[in-house]
Amino acid sequence: MPLRNSCLLLLSIFPLLAAAAPVHIVANDDGFEAPARISAGMRHILFENHGHEIHETMFVKLPAGMTAADFLAHVKAGELFPKGALDYSGAGLMSPGEGTELWLQLDAGEYALICWHHSRRAVRALSVQTSNEADDTPPAADVTLKLLDFRFELSGPVRKGQRVLRVETPGPSMHEADIFRLLPGRDAADVRRWYKQDDLKGEPAAIALGGILDSHDVARVVWVRKNFIPGRYVLHCAMPMSMEAKPGEHPAIHADAGMVLSFEVN
Repeated sequence: MPLRNSCLLLLSIFPLLAAAAPVHIVANDDGFEAPARISAGMRHILFENHGHEIHETMFVKLPAGMTAADFLAHVKAGELFPKGALDYSGAGLMSPGEGTELWLQLDAGEYALICWHHSRRAVRALSVQTSNEADDTPPAADVTLKLLDFRFELSGPVRKGQRVLRVETPGPSMHEADIFRLLPGRDAADVRRWYKQDDLKGEPAAIALGGILDSHDVARVVWVRKNFIPGRYVLHCAMPMSMEAKPGEHPAIHADAGMVLSFEVN
């Protein structure tokens, strides 16, 4: 039997050997395009921004009896952390036309997908269900990124090309890591100003590449895969210092406590 036919026969007999398709989530300026349900476990997420504005996607596990609409109502009432709802990380801020991949653990339950930059409209219900589907296997990490109080630590340099960051949160506080590639003539101070004063709507200081959002369970590890081109980059943590912060306000954030890191990719 020709080799090509043999390979096709093996694939037909052992279809599970083929890599599972990632969970595909697309943001636009009105909300998300995403599946209504996925399997629980370690999941490979592909997030793309097809809108004209910067977007992110947070997985929020809802407490029993709370719907995505209920969660949105709490947010509209001024709660960043509605009681009983748990952040399960997600893809950080991302400029239009960008995409990112991540691997994260999702437990069974009902979730809301939310973009905090459009939190009064960009919410979508997602059901994560127990099944026999195998976990997606995270890729081998090139660099470990640790999110500590209140600093970032990279285990080594980030080289150009497609790289995988293993993100850990020794904390003990909750943290996130937005990844920015600086525009010419800009620096980390410009990114902080852009975030705090312009709410990412003024003249951009950088390209937002997606990153890792916070998780209430700081022991969870998340993997992110990005193509890094040569240039100057900034890691920035925008978690509020107070869990009582309100949406739409400009509370003190972890970056104000020094949680910003500049690095170069060669």
